[in-house]
Amino acid sequence: MSWGGLLALALAARMLTEAAARRASPGAPPRPEMLGVGLWNTVVVIVLVPIALVLALALATGQLWCALPLAPLTLLMAPWPFARHVIIPLGLPRTAYCVAWLSDWTFRADRRGGAALAAAWALCRARRPDAAVEAWVSELIERSGERAGAGPAPAPSAPLRGAGIAAGAMLAAHRGDVEGARALFDSVTSLDDRACPSEARRIAAGWLAAEAASRGDWAAVAGHACVGGGRALSLLGAVAARLLGEEPAPGALALWLRWLIAPRRRATLPLLRRALAAGAGAPRPEPEAPEPCAAKVAEGDLWSRAVLLHAALLLRPRGQVSGDDLRRLGGAWDAALDDERAQAELRARAASLGASGAQAALGPLARAVEEDLAATLRAARVPRAEWDDLGATIGRTRRRLRDELLSEVEIACDALRRRVDERRELPALSEWREWTSLRAQYEAAAVLVGTELRRLAFPKLHADVCHAAVWLFNTRKERAIANAMFRWLLAEAEALGDSRLAGLQRGNVECGV
Repeated sequence: MSWGGLLALALAARMLTEAAARRASPGAPPRPEMLGVGLWNTVVVIVLVPIALVLALALATGQLWCALPLAPLTLLMAPWPFARHVIIPLGLPRTAYCVAWLSDWTFRADRRGGAALAAAWALCRARRPDAAVEAWVSELIERSGERAGAGPAPAPSAPLRGAGIAAGAMLAAHRGDVEGARALFDSVTSLDDRACPSEARRIAAGWLAAEAASRGDWAAVAGHACVGGGRALSLLGAVAARLLGEEPAPGALALWLRWLIAPRRRATLPLLRRALAAGAGAPRPEPEAPEPCAAKVAEGDLWSRAVLLHAALLLRPRGQVSGDDLRRLGGAWDAALDDERAQAELRARAASLGASGAQAALGPLARAVEEDLAATLRAARVPRAEWDDLGATIGRTRRRLRDELLSEVEIACDALRRRVDERRELPALSEWREWTSLRAQYEAAAVLVGTELRRLAFPKLHADVCHAAVWLFNTRKERAIANAMFRWLLAEAEALGDSRLAGLQRGNVECGV
């Protein structure tokens, strides 16, 4: 039988199998064993691979003319390596989209998202980005891979998956939205493996590691490097291990070898030298802590001490506020507000000014102190474990901060519930952005206040987020992102020991992607 006959039989068998599966369960997600078995893969396996083998054997026997057709065949059989290492570095978004569209095996069930990711990545590498091309890439991503003016014509309303989310993150990075790109790339890991190609995970991990290295967050670099895959990521992981002093740390020879095979060696050479110096025992420069205040406080002057500590804390950079600073300041205000002699001075001052009494001044002062402390805690993101104390001022600050954060989380949940009830649809990527923003808000509040806020906020959060996820799953057919929401709700319910909600979410997760 000819190759054309074999191809026709393979395509007919695949179409009959898919038709039977759709008839048996019309709304079922793709079966895992079918992921990656696309039309182009069938053509490659049945037609191109045998032809390439014949041409390669002929070339080996001295038929040099076979090299001419073999080169394009190799490109067609391995489109993603060609797109990643040639087209994307050249900054050609439309060409990258068309070539990545053929990458059935790399992106499998998320081929549309993978093509959009290639286009967004090429846009980031373009020397002179074109506004029209940027708008085209944005439309590709926002419409989840629908036809946007060029390239193959995908089926309409393609659901959002891992590569599509990574494409949105890449576009956000191109536009300078580093925080948004970081949040979207980080959210890729929360998706089910069936809904997120491994290549999208590796690209996300590589970007996150590079961005963390630019901030000097080497612990985050080491965490992202565990994903593996990529010469640059391997180098960054080795540098992070040396700078953090982890054991076993890679030796100097291993570092040099990783640097030699990694891309952009000129840009990464300073990192290599820094890691080699750290491993050789060179002393690390310690940041000099600024002097809190040069003023001297008289012995027993509690008011002056509290005010000076308060001013020094407000003047500190955000990253240099510690839990010890907060506890020290809280203790100073406790001593000042509870001291009888200080209150007597306030009463005398109030009498001389004709005020009603000391309590009229102490109440607003205490509230102002608590507001400043709460704002400092939120800005510095100091975890509760580092500053929690039994002091009265810190205790009131914690309660104030808890109430503020709880109210903000509930307002965000109400907004999500109201939009879902009104059936106001957003593009799939915007739906995912809204969910990741709400989740980040909840998790940041939990870090600041602790388990108490989680127990208070989770019932409300669970009801509204589950309602939205069910709508996305059943009505919008965005099963991948809905499944990720179910998985997070399940993990949080188990962490809080809520067996009833955990059982509900287990059933939701089992509905698939």
